[in-house]
Amino acid sequence: MWWRETSLMLRLSPPTLCNKRRVMPKLSILAGLLIATLSYGENIQKHLNDTRELIQAGKYQEALDRHIWFHDHALEHQPSMYGVRLSFALSSWKELADKYPPAMDKLKSVRDQKTKLIEDGQGNHSLFHDVSSINETLRETSKTVELFRILDQKYPSQAKECWNVANDSVIEAKAYDLARKYIGNPVREFTKVKEMYEHNKTLYKNPRIGGDHFKAYNENHFVEECLKVIEIALALDDKKAAGEIQTKALAILDDHRLQDALPKEDNKQDAQPSGPPNHRSPSAPVVGGR
Repeated sequence: MWWRETSLMLRLSPPTLCNKRRVMPKLSILAGLLIATLSYGENIQKHLNDTRELIQAGKYQEALDRHIWFHDHALEHQPSMYGVRLSFALSSWKELADKYPPAMDKLKSVRDQKTKLIEDGQGNHSLFHDVSSINETLRETSKTVELFRILDQKYPSQAKECWNVANDSVIEAKAYDLARKYIGNPVREFTKVKEMYEHNKTLYKNPRIGGDHFKAYNENHFVEECLKVIEIALALDDKKAAGEIQTKALAILDDHRLQDALPKEDNKQDAQPSGPPNHRSPSAPVVGGR
């Protein structure tokens, strides 16, 4: 079911769109990507089904050849396969690799060859995206962080371009030195998360995307992204920003995970008035109070 892949698909935007992140958050391609994917759904499903049938028939090498071809040439024939190539196709390749060791060897070889190109200064956003997606498929995201550190040290302009792909792995690894350098203002990051959540709400009634499943996904994704931004703010020792993000997020969605995002003492501290203490008599009327 394609919903299982949605969290990965959300990060799989073509480089030309990713570079517009200041205007549109990286997740803002969700609608277009899913619509494009569903438009070609029959062909995609047929390709995956045919490959799985080969695997079930024990024709592992033939299935591997199909995966290699798709990874190398799919975009030449259909650019809209950008997301599918780095999600569904890699997941299927991994399923084959779990049964057929040469498929695992080839997948890692493809990853390592592309990693070497990036390390040697011959990389770009798309190549880094390939490596990052393979690492995520293999559950080796630490390698993505290691590679991003090399970009940060040797090719800073390319690191800036690839940050929107690397950020989840960097945050997961708690590499806050990198996060501090590329995140900037945590509250501004929260604003992007909020904008994407509000945009996705407009899709709830879209028969091709919306529905209860998408609503549940959007709400959960909003909470998880807010928790990440709060975690970053705390790591950067910006408790004020963390408290502000928590308050704004709870105003949008009252979720227990957001309520528990900050230690209780931080919540109490944030709740203290910023001005001088008010010595008004308890019996005096409250002017303009709630």
